[in-house]
Amino acid sequence: MPVTMGIWGICRWLPPRCAPQDTQNCWLAAFCEPQFWHVTICCIFHRLSFTFLHYIRGFAVYQGLLAFSSCPLISLCYNHVMRIAEIGEFGLISAIVSLIDEKGDRQSPARRDLLLGIGDDAAAWKSPGGIELITTDILVEEVHFDFAYTCWKDLGWKSMAINISDINSMGGRPRYALVSLALPGRREVGDVLDLYQGILEISNIYGIAVAGGNISASDKVVINITLTGLAEGNMMTRASAQPGDLVAVFGFPGLSAAGCKALSQFINLDADALQLFKNAHLRPALDFNNGPLLAGLGVKTAIDISDGLAADLTHICMASGVAATLHLEKLPVHPLLTRYFGLDSLKMSLAGGEDYELLFTTTPDIMKRVNAAFDPAPAIIGEITAGKPYAVSLLDEGGNPVHIDFSGWDHYRPGI
Repeated sequence: MPVTMGIWGICRWLPPRCAPQDTQNCWLAAFCEPQFWHVTICCIFHRLSFTFLHYIRGFAVYQGLLAFSSCPLISLCYNHVMRIAEIGEFGLISAIVSLIDEKGDRQSPARRDLLLGIGDDAAAWKSPGGIELITTDILVEEVHFDFAYTCWKDLGWKSMAINISDINSMGGRPRYALVSLALPGRREVGDVLDLYQGILEISNIYGIAVAGGNISASDKVVINITLTGLAEGNMMTRASAQPGDLVAVFGFPGLSAAGCKALSQFINLDADALQLFKNAHLRPALDFNNGPLLAGLGVKTAIDISDGLAADLTHICMASGVAATLHLEKLPVHPLLTRYFGLDSLKMSLAGGEDYELLFTTTPDIMKRVNAAFDPAPAIIGEITAGKPYAVSLLDEGGNPVHIDFSGWDHYRPGI
C-alpha cells in the first residue's frame, strides 16, 4: 500500500489529460491519463523488483546462504521457482552443502571422524591406517563422451583415470573401486566387456581392486565409478594456499581440449599431432604417483585440472580465501597446440579442462625441493596473493593485465 500511494503521488504531478474537445483528435490521449502512468510505473517497479530479488536470491544460493535465499520476505516478494541453470553447477553444490550443514547430524560418530566433506577432489576421514579418501565421477553419453569417436575400451580407461586423478591430487594412492553402469538394452555384451578391459588395464597399473558395482537400464550409457584411496602421510587440499606461495603445474594443459575439438570438428592434423591430442582427451596416461610424492615433500595445496587451469585455480583461491596472479608467458603451451590452434591455444590452456594434470601451490623453499625431485620439473606460472578471494589476474610479459574468458566447464553454463 505505501508503495502504491507513493506511485500515485508521483502520478498526480504528471501532465493533466487532454481537454474533452481535443481527445478524439489527440493521438496521445491515452498517454495523458494518470491511470496509464500509474499502471506503467507499477509494472516497471514490479519488473525491477523481480530482477533485483532474482539476482539477490541467485547470489545467496551460489554463496551457500540457503536460509537467506529462502527467507519468507524473498519468498513472498519473489514468487519464482529457481532453476538449476540460473545458478549453475557450483551454485547448486553450494545449496546442497548448506542443506547438509543445516539438517545433517553433526554429532554422529561418522560426522566427527570426517576430515573433509563436499568441496574438494575427494572426501576424507580418519582411520587406523591413515587418512581414507573417497571420490566419485560420472560420465554420461552425449555429455561427456561421443561414440562417434570414442571406443569402449578407451572409455573404460578414462572413466577410471579421472577418479584416480582425484585421489592423486589429495596425495593418496587408490585402492578399491565400485563401477555402476546404466545401459540401453540394445548395446552389445562385447561392448561392456571392452569397457571393463579399459577399466582393468589402468586399474592393474595402480593396484586397484574392482570390488563391485551396479547395473540399471537407461536410454543412454552412464558410467559412475566410486574409488577409495589412502593418504599415508600428509593430505593435500584446496584450502591451504597462502599469500607468497608459488603456483605451478605439471604437463601441458589444453591438450585434451585440442583433442575434443580435433575429433568433434574433424580438424585436419598431421599424425603426430592427432595422436597427441587424441590420447590426451580419450586416454589420459599421466603420472598419477606425483601426488603422494608432492605431499611427502611438504606441498599442502593441490587440485587436478578438470574444469580448466584458471577455473581450478579459482577453486583453490575461493577455498583458501586468497587471490592469485598468472603470468601468461610462463604458461606451458605445447608447440603443436600453438601450431594448429594459434591464438586459441592460450585460451585452451587456461580454460580447456579435462587435462587431469596437477596444479599446486607451495612456498618457494619447498618448490626448490619439488624441482629437484621431478624431471621434467613442473612449470612455475604465478603466485598466490592477498586479495579478493576467487580473483585470478592474468598478466602479459610486460606486466599488463590481460582479459581472457577462462570460465572453464560448468555443466549448466558451458565454457569453452
